[in-house]
Amino acid sequence: MKINIKDNKIIVDLPITTPTGEVRVKRPLEGFAPEPVACRSKDIDENDYLEWQIGYDTDNLNEPSIIKKPPIQKKKGTRYGYELTRLIIEGKKLGLITEEEIAELKDLISADFNGVQEAERIELKQISNSTPDIGEKFGFTRHQLITPDYIKKGTKYSVEIKISHKQRAVGNQSMIFLNLPVRFCTARDGSPIFGRIAEIKEEIQYRIDSTNRKLIFDTTLAFVVGSKAHRNDIGLIFRTLGI
Repeated sequence: MKINIKDNKIIVDLPITTPTGEVRVKRPLEGFAPEPVACRSKDIDENDYLEWQIGYDTDNLNEPSIIKKPPIQKKKGTRYGYELTRLIIEGKKLGLITEEEIAELKDLISADFNGVQEAERIELKQISNSTPDIGEKFGFTRHQLITPDYIKKGTKYSVEIKISHKQRAVGNQSMIFLNLPVRFCTARDGSPIFGRIAEIKEEIQYRIDSTNRKLIFDTTLAFVVGSKAHRNDIGLIFRTLGI
């Protein structure tokens, strides 16, 4: 993700045509989970949003939003701040996250409490339909996974904490997503991105200013309350970068 400053605003460039990447176009569905949109073949709708699985550190020195100095020394090796860390640094300079908000985050970081990841579990319940489905015809019983999902809505954004099973380890993990409605995103020329399909390798722009500045605080807060591991990482970043 590219992060630039212009006219006291943070401008984030986000790719939207890589459905398996960190950013995907999603479509809300009444009563159902949102679905990804193949925006190279389907028109983007005004009610769609960008789902950005935002991170805070990386070992990839080629990331455009990276903060190379000082490096962040973790048990698993050297990392560098990027994405959210860059937003915090630039937001602090521009007054988009206040000293009071930073102090509030530090108090939470120093506290000892279970995060969403430690407190929640994924439930499995057997359910039945009024009419037999295809699985039941062959002796299968129908079950439903109930997965906790935490959402905080702000002006021009929402932040989501999702719980899922770890893919290569035992236990659950909390993943943080920053959801950006497409009606608040623009093409590079400033035009809307909905009502058409996406261009090849298209990158769109989202602006952070005084109207949606709480996005930086709320996203950081989601990591702090999402899990103890995320909380410790954010604390290490704050100490290393002198935030």
